[in-house]
Amino acid sequence: MANQTIQNSIDFASTQIQYSPLSVGTANEPAITIANEIQNLFFGPPFTWGFNRAENGPANNTTLTLQPGVQDYLVPVTDFSFMETATTTDPVTGETFSISDVYNTKNLSTGDTSPNISKRGRPNSVSVRMLQFGTSITLRFLGVPDKAYGVTFTYQKLVAPMSALTGAAGTWTIPAHYSDIYTALFLAEAFATVDDARAMQYRQRGIAALLAKAEGLNEMQINSFLQQYWSRQGRPEVAGPLRTQQATQGRGV
Repeated sequence: MANQTIQNSIDFASTQIQYSPLSVGTANEPAITIANEIQNLFFGPPFTWGFNRAENGPANNTTLTLQPGVQDYLVPVTDFSFMETATTTDPVTGETFSISDVYNTKNLSTGDTSPNISKRGRPNSVSVRMLQFGTSITLRFLGVPDKAYGVTFTYQKLVAPMSALTGAAGTWTIPAHYSDIYTALFLAEAFATVDDARAMQYRQRGIAALLAKAEGLNEMQINSFLQQYWSRQGRPEVAGPLRTQQATQGRGV
């Protein structure tokens, strides 16, 4: 199934809003911004997707090798959005260990990089200390390495914003089999442009579909996302009821 374009979404939504125009403003607004905001929501934390995942490691000959006593590393990654997981490999034993704490926005503190080997160890935390989208990232490890560990990390790729209604620049990056998510959310914002009360109903429908298809989220991540999303819509009171509804559906009640 081919991915749909923004124009396809406009064509469908227009039938529900008495053909009120969605792309008559400068640069085809508000349709372009609506679509990009939905894609940013779909591809942003806490959501991770296998089709949007990449790895920096042996599979593509890009393994990062740490140096004893060195805490910060500049890594050339042109499609990096945010890190998911990281592991270290012991250069002596070959054992692989998961780095338990991964931070994309928090900056880890400076560790003791003195020659005192007793203050060094296998890193158990990593932070994206600096990020230049499309160019590179600077990673900081803590504890300060005591060996030349190999590091492999997986990350979600950066998604280019859409800037047209058709063609490559106007095609949803979200795969077509997730179309129920972006169709509902696009329709919700189309309803909002004409002050149709169904906007809230379709926002709930789209968010419910998104959470139903996103695996591995814990309660804190879900609650935080819902609180943030509905607060942005001016309806923070909706977060609780929708979370209860999701739990009920998940149990098959």
